Amino acid sequence: MSSVSIAVVTYNSARTIAGTLSSVFLHMPEDMDYVVYVIDNGSTDNTLTEIAPFMDRITLIHSPKGNIGFGAAHNLVLSRLNSSVHIIMNPDITLLDDKSIPALFAYIRNHPDVGMAVPQILDTENRLQYLCRRRLTVLDLLLRFMPGNLFRKRMDRHVMKDMDYTKPFDVPFASGCLMAIRTDLWRDLGGFDEGFFLYAEDADLTNRVNQISRTVYVPEARVCHEWERASYKHISVTKIHIRSLFRYFRKWGLKFR
Repeated sequence: MSSVSIAVVTYNSARTIAGTLSSVFLHMPEDMDYVVYVIDNGSTDNTLTEIAPFMDRITLIHSPKGNIGFGAAHNLVLSRLNSSVHIIMNPDITLLDDKSIPALFAYIRNHPDVGMAVPQILDTENRLQYLCRRRLTVLDLLLRFMPGNLFRKRMDRHVMKDMDYTKPFDVPFASGCLMAIRTDLWRDLGGFDEGFFLYAEDADLTNRVNQISRTVYVPEARVCHEWERASYKHISVTKIHIRSLFRYFRKWGLKFR
């Protein structure tokens, strides 16, 4: 059994994937047993060329039908896992030090009531990204699309700015850019709900984890996330985002505030 499994789903990720994998192999401790899976979701750019230098250190899985969606692609590794903790990682994540993955691993192992742990997430300017959020409501969703700083206090509450980000705290809605989850729990939950093609699958997963355990923010773990809001740039992705949000509220109920 490996201590940690890491899964990265790529889809036209040529610009960032080499940096992500380089940071993993640079910063994973030598004394930690781990395995890295890369699941390519039918990339049509140079993603596979960028992955090629790492082939002797990863297990590459090809989606059987092109782009099957973020969650469904991650679920392709479920039957292969033989680890204690599974890491879900975006292809635009950079590990910043040797301590971050061990910190997530240790927190989960040392707290039996914790099913999932998430790191401190920084942007490329080393600024904190507030990606720990309270459960999604219709109001919070609408405010994201409002111009300017209207309702700033409410928006700050949603991203938990009232919490001390130097200390651990429970997270109702964790970002899927990097999640560490107990592998047995991940398997028991059946992975992501594949009804979410893209977006809101992380909110859904956090809800399901928190029904039976806890999700905790662990500030000792630090990663860089090159965040790109694709749904704000492409109408086709915006439509996918909206469909996912409809599915989320149908599944979990409409909460307005």
